[in-house]
Amino acid sequence: MTFDMNDVCSGAGCGSIEVSTEQLKIYRLLVENSLGLMCIHDLDGVLRFINPAAAQALGYNPEDGYNPEDSIGRNLREFLAPSVRHLFDEYLCRIRREPTSSGPMRIVARDGSERIWFCRNIRYDRLEGSPLVLGHAIDITERIRAERALKEAQAAVQQAHDQLAVRVVERTAELQQANERLVAEIEQRKLVEEELLRSRKLEALGVLAGGIAHDFNNFLTIISGNIALAKMQLKPAETVGDTLDQAATACKRATSLASQLLTFGKGGAPVRRPTPLSGVIRDAVELARAGATATIDLFIGSDVWSADIDIEQISHALHNILLNARQAMPEGGVIEVRAENVVLDANFKPLLGGRYVMISIKDHGCGIVAEVLPSIFDPYFTTKRNGRGLGLASVHAILAKHEGHITVHSILGAGTTFSVYLPACEPAQPTETAIAEPLPTGSGRILVMDDEEPICQLLEQILERLGYEVECAKDGAEAIELYRRAKDLSRCFDAVLVDLTIPGGMGGKEVAARLRQIDESVIVVVSSGYSDTPIMSEFRRYGFADVLPKPWTAAQLGEALRRCVRLRGKSSIFQ
Repeated sequence: MTFDMNDVCSGAGCGSIEVSTEQLKIYRLLVENSLGLMCIHDLDGVLRFINPAAAQALGYNPEDGYNPEDSIGRNLREFLAPSVRHLFDEYLCRIRREPTSSGPMRIVARDGSERIWFCRNIRYDRLEGSPLVLGHAIDITERIRAERALKEAQAAVQQAHDQLAVRVVERTAELQQANERLVAEIEQRKLVEEELLRSRKLEALGVLAGGIAHDFNNFLTIISGNIALAKMQLKPAETVGDTLDQAATACKRATSLASQLLTFGKGGAPVRRPTPLSGVIRDAVELARAGATATIDLFIGSDVWSADIDIEQISHALHNILLNARQAMPEGGVIEVRAENVVLDANFKPLLGGRYVMISIKDHGCGIVAEVLPSIFDPYFTTKRNGRGLGLASVHAILAKHEGHITVHSILGAGTTFSVYLPACEPAQPTETAIAEPLPTGSGRILVMDDEEPICQLLEQILERLGYEVECAKDGAEAIELYRRAKDLSRCFDAVLVDLTIPGGMGGKEVAARLRQIDESVIVVVSSGYSDTPIMSEFRRYGFADVLPKPWTAAQLGEALRRCVRLRGKSSIFQ
């Protein structure tokens, strides 16, 4: 049995009201194009009309060849979920008694899934014919699911809350029996939180430092290298040498500033080697004594362990602490520096238990106000009028990257003690120093790869003056081709110096791998002003023979290549 919309408003039930065909079309268009779910059924539940939106909500789509009129004549009971079909008779009785009925209804879609509709049904009593029920519904399935998920989440939160409450009671009972442990735990937690906050601040500063470090160090390399090259060409009597020395000193200070910034960046990883600490500490103290009104009392035990450190970074850290001690006693006094071996247990947070070298630097100055003490390692925090606030912050960053730590104890008016802890390592052979020695010369063929043309030109000139034959490549592809050609001509390079980072091109890591495919015995030295990978600090792990951080000096360049050429000569004996 079909139902026509005209039935609603035709016959005597419409009285003398004339409904135009045009109005009926409008009503039909409104219903058939409505997003609302609409149907009409009789008092037995037999469908007389269902609009397209309702049909499509149940999965009966026109593209599948389904017409909404196909549902006419079927009982609404057929579309109900089996679990609620027994309630349908109650609904029919209710709609016969009452003019409206509202509530949720579980519907089974074509694919077998259940949907929940909220229906509002109105009984329409016609003047002629049996009454009809006009139904309008909205699909609230997702809302019900969301509410159910919310309730489950609330229940889970409540359960977690209850469990936490039980745990709090249990923990409270335990802590009441061990009040001393509670005090220690709170203090340790506070230290960890301070370390975490400080690390986050340093990380933010590291983003800024890393962004400028690569280019800045390239510029410093060009400046310092050309100064060194100019000094090589001077005659002993020329007075311009003093001017170049002043420029070199300024460049060295700029390098120190760049080093300070790099300690914050994640790419400023230390290039570490096992090193006897006694010489590093003495050098830092001698540097701090220059021009100081304070006296520095130094004690280093003869058995002080070695440590796996970046000498430049640790020297820089110690110098900053000593500089602070000097500034704390402008009228003079005694600064006490002690180095000793200590064995820490696992409770000494944030360090792991084990062997450490402790370097303490104690001044007898004005001390640090208690309110200021927690902030002294924060970047840009300073109490000095002309301070930059990077000194102690860089110290903290350097020690963190060495798996070390620094503590401070201060008494206002009595002085401050900084204690540096560095993990000990196996005894190291004393490192050779090239200070005040002639530039290390050598011989051999060197291949240089760097995308900066001024650096290539500078390296070529310096290395030729040191006795080497040099060829330069501006990128990885050219370097590989030059190496392959030289090998084919039996004129292999004794060492290859590569820049780690080539913007938009093949960097040093990939070039080294490609060169090893051509020649397993290739000797590659990696150089960079900044890298966000651990290659510079763990160069041997990545197959490099040596490392040359930028900005380098002519002496460092010559020494690195001399070591590598010697290594090449030793390896060639067994070929």
